[in-house]
Parts: sequence; C-alpha cells; structure tokens
Amino acid sequence: MSTLQCPAKVNLFLAIRGKDASGYHEIETVFARVPELFDEIEIEPASDFSFHCESLPGQSNSVVQALRLLEAHTGRTFNYKITLTKNIPPRSGLGGASSDAAAILIYLNETEKLGLTQDELQALGAQIGMDVPFFLSGHEVALGTHYGEKITPLPSLPPNVKISIELTGHEISTPEAYERWDEFLAQHPDHTAPMDTSLLYNDFELITPECGPYSKTRHLCGSGGATFHIS
Repeated sequence: MSTLQCPAKVNLFLAIRGKDASGYHEIETVFARVPELFDEIEIEPASDFSFHCESLPGQSNSVVQALRLLEAHTGRTFNYKITLTKNIPPRSGLGGASSDAAAILIYLNETEKLGLTQDELQALGAQIGMDVPFFLSGHEVALGTHYGEKITPLPSLPPNVKISIELTGHEISTPEAYERWDEFLAQHPDHTAPMDTSLLYNDFELITPECGPYSKTRHLCGSGGATFHIS
C-alpha cells in the first residue's frame, strides 16, 4: 500500500483580468504550496475498484474523476482500493480537491507506466479543475495565467517566510465567488487590480466580507473560506 500526501495551496496574488467569450474568467495568480496541511490518500492494487472518503464520498470526488479520466484517455481499467482522508476543508480556497486529483494522476502515470508527458497530464488535470496543473507541475511557487492552468515557475519563498492558515468557518465555492465577483464588477466597473504580482493581493477579498477583515499579512487563501498569515 502507498500513502500519498496532497498539500494545500494559497494564492499570494489573485487578480481577475476579465471574462472571455466562453464566459470563463481569466485570472493572474501566484500559487504557493503549503505542505504542512495536506490530505492523505492510501492506495493499493485490488481485484475491483473501491473508493472511501467519509466527508466527500461518491463518483463526484476529484480522486474518482481523475482515475476515470485516465481510464478514458488510455482505454485501460485501473482497479485499486483507495481511501481518502480529508484534512483540507472543502470550499476553503485551499485547493484540496485539485491536489488530490493531481496526486492520483501522477501516481497512476508512474505506477501503471502510462508514459504520459507533463503536457498531457496538465491537459487532463485542467479538465478536472484549473488548480490541478499547478499541483501537477511540482513547483513550490508558480504564476498561473489564462484560467490559472497555464503555469510558469517562480522562485521559492525564502526559508524564513512562514505561511499559517486560519479557517474562518465559512464555505464559499469557486462558482459562487465568481458570481459575487460579477455582481461586484457590475456595481464597480472602474475597478482595476494591480499588475504587480509580487504584492499580496486577492480580488476575492472585495466580495467576501464574512471572511475579513484583512491586513498587510492576512489574506484570503483563494476563493473560499480560509485565510493565511505571512510571517
């Protein structure tokens, strides 16, 4: 049996740059891994596929989605017994589901000797969620553009910089956050986000008052109900 650790992430910078013709929001964001907080996947070969997760069971779980996507892509069947322990709260903006999916894609590609390239894995991962390519990239810090799925590596944070996460108790899904954003922008059409991605900034902080207030060191993790401190 193998045990996979699936780390959380925070968005050190997140600016919504507009909406394209397809209706998707284009963003510019800086991802940073937070390995101190992680989900855990136990996986082992089995005669039939089984999946267990107390908090998020069922076929809609990103772990199952990732496995089924690989099966469809390769024409193969992957029978494993998988147990997912969730430590990263759903709808927190911490990327737990995306991290879980990336871990399964990487594991099966290596274990089953599928030979999929990084580009192929990134394309598959983006079908599950736009944060998945960041976790697939292996980078500690990276710039995400387009919908967040186009990844460019950035230097790691200095070793003396620490990120601590605070759960607010509020759950906000990414679709809900973008709906709030569209309403905000309709009322504030002149809003302009900074272009300097070295800043601590998140557009979603403007539409999540229940998770505030924010300071120079305290910021929303992503689009959901968790914040982080920089020290």
